[in-house]
Amino acid sequence: MEQVERVLYSYRSLKRASKRLRRRAYTINDGVKSGYKAAGVIPGRVSASYNQSNIVEDNIIRNDDLLCRAKRADELRKIIQEDVEELRKDDPEVGEEMSKVIELKYFKKYKNRKIEIELAISDATLYRRRVKALELLEQKGLQLLFGEIMSII
Repeated sequence: MEQVERVLYSYRSLKRASKRLRRRAYTINDGVKSGYKAAGVIPGRVSASYNQSNIVEDNIIRNDDLLCRAKRADELRKIIQEDVEELRKDDPEVGEEMSKVIELKYFKKYKNRKIEIELAISDATLYRRRVKALELLEQKGLQLLFGEIMSII
């Protein structure tokens, strides 16, 4: 269950990582356009040379790699979100509350007290919903994404 919690907590980190990787890829493009001379463009890479006081720097920039990692981060976020949405369908009685608790606790990082007030449930009910949701997500194999998420972040 701890592994599932780590995956859920990393949801926001995936969002930030995706934005960071995209920003870095676009910054590289701007740098190549502004100060560098593109020399020998290879698909997936830009080889650029920059002359400054007899110093030639050769930079190999892997723009596609950054964009692919950002895209994979978005896909992982979507997988996590879909699994949480499926909780609503799995258990018709309390599925709605379970998915709402997971969203507020892990995706928005609300404190327990704020969740209790927002959903109008007791502390014990909040705990039961959270534990049951984590068990269901563990059965679906959500913890298997942990290694891949850590490699992206």
